[in-house]
Amino acid sequence: MKAPAFLFYTGDFLSSPDVQLMEAHEVGAYCLLLFNSWQSDRPGFLPDDENRLRRIARLSQPQWADSRELLLSKFPLDPADPTHRYNPRLVQEAIKQTTKRERLAANGRKGGRPANQLLSLENQLVSENPPAALAASPENQLLSTDKQKLSGKKQLPPKDKAIEKAFNFSFTTSNEVEGGAPAPKLSKVKKPLPRPTPAEVQAYAAEQYPDNAEAQTEAVSFCDHYDSNGWRVSGKTLMADWRAAFRNWMRRRPQFQATGSAKLAATPARARTAPKPTDPSRWS
Repeated sequence: MKAPAFLFYTGDFLSSPDVQLMEAHEVGAYCLLLFNSWQSDRPGFLPDDENRLRRIARLSQPQWADSRELLLSKFPLDPADPTHRYNPRLVQEAIKQTTKRERLAANGRKGGRPANQLLSLENQLVSENPPAALAASPENQLLSTDKQKLSGKKQLPPKDKAIEKAFNFSFTTSNEVEGGAPAPKLSKVKKPLPRPTPAEVQAYAAEQYPDNAEAQTEAVSFCDHYDSNGWRVSGKTLMADWRAAFRNWMRRRPQFQATGSAKLAATPARARTAPKPTDPSRWS
């Protein structure tokens, strides 16, 4: 099946020294020759008939006489068939498309990309039986047998390789641990201290706050508060050090007292009710 289109590299086309020497009508004639050669039975080839080539290029006879040498230099004679001319770059693009199409078809028949693909000098995957024109082209010669064979592992696109690498974890089984591999060490979790009694808290309060008369009362309140929630800080985390918690309790005691006084001072406003009517004959 003939490809309906080819890749047109505009940068290469405009930077060509021959194209830069062409006038506007010569550029158009060159493009028409390229397009018609691609649509021929052999993509990239045209018959060596100057009258026909002139008509394909849509040039008058005087224009063709002035431009024929420059245009025909882009289509040299085929050494294997002197009756045809060809464009080397377009023939190369046709070979690339044919090779890629054959490789994709072969992979589709095998259910995926084969593990033993060959590499060309341009690091491109090609079929093991390339067309004769491709095999004879020096720029597409295959590498040596040692370098052209890929590994037996299925070759994946870069994105799939990243996904496979991300999920390629190594797990250690119980048999591997028994065989001599050291088991992973678990991080030590700090155990909470034993829960104190009210007497222990009062003794610690007398030691830390000997001049505070309310320290003993606060020690009992401290025990009652944390006994009610299972000795959890903010009701969530088990207390690790009750002595540090009690010191923090005493430091925040003035704040608690100020908050409690503010709550007592703010009495709720009563809802106003409508006055009762003075007329006993009315009812409401």
